[in-house]
Amino acid sequence: MIALIAMAGLLDALRQADARVAAVAWRLQTANVAICRDIVPLAGLSIETLEQYAPAERAEARSGLGFGDLPQISTVVPGSAAARAGVQVGDELVAVDDVPVPPAQGGPSSYERTAGIEASLAAALAKPPARLTLARRVVSLTGDPGCASAVQLVPGRRFDASADGHYVQISGPMYEFTTSDDELAFLIAHELAHNVVPAARRAKDGGAQRLAELAADRSAIQMMARAGYNVTIVVPFLERLGRKRRLSWLDGTHPSWNARVAAATAEAAVWRTPGAKPAQ
Repeated sequence: MIALIAMAGLLDALRQADARVAAVAWRLQTANVAICRDIVPLAGLSIETLEQYAPAERAEARSGLGFGDLPQISTVVPGSAAARAGVQVGDELVAVDDVPVPPAQGGPSSYERTAGIEASLAAALAKPPARLTLARRVVSLTGDPGCASAVQLVPGRRFDASADGHYVQISGPMYEFTTSDDELAFLIAHELAHNVVPAARRAKDGGAQRLAELAADRSAIQMMARAGYNVTIVVPFLERLGRKRRLSWLDGTHPSWNARVAAATAEAAVWRTPGAKPAQ
């Protein structure tokens, strides 16, 4: 019984963390359409399937989180298109634009079914309104314009944050390192910049990549300011991050911490006051 209670608490904590990441990401993405290369309609919700959990966790996911065989809405960002349409956490998703969601697959832990449903939702939002058939009702969604990228909190022990052009991923240990939504916003915005800001796009050449990292820091500060986050935390956060030596970032692809701190200090000085200049 104690083990089951502990598991229930862990799953609930993970869901709360996912919701926090989703809310910060949505705020950044919708506030920064002016500087993003690719704009997409965002629903402001997250979907989970039972297959995302390890087989040993599924019984508790069913009893503790109310999972069935249907996909479940795990996060609804306040103020988002999904929230305005009345979508609620715990709603079960039956179909997207009248196409039934794929059946449950079972087997080992996998994100495949969830990714397929997310792709169907994205395609439906591209031709609004998207029609979501939930277990007890049907809702129509017209997404909010936002910077393209799927932002995820990922399990594991690696202390890292990454972007691959489509996804932004923040590891569990990196998430736990942040002490406020402002710090989390900087992490997400930095990786988001790699995906959506041309000057910050990742490069194979070491010198070009170091310049891209500095551009991502500057863009992150701009994104934070546009979204109403406190940019004065960036320099102290970078200094604290630089003191942590278990970083995959310290591999020659990133500038020295002194260079990052100096560039961030200059950029934050511009954006920390109300009415700061917009990005060019």
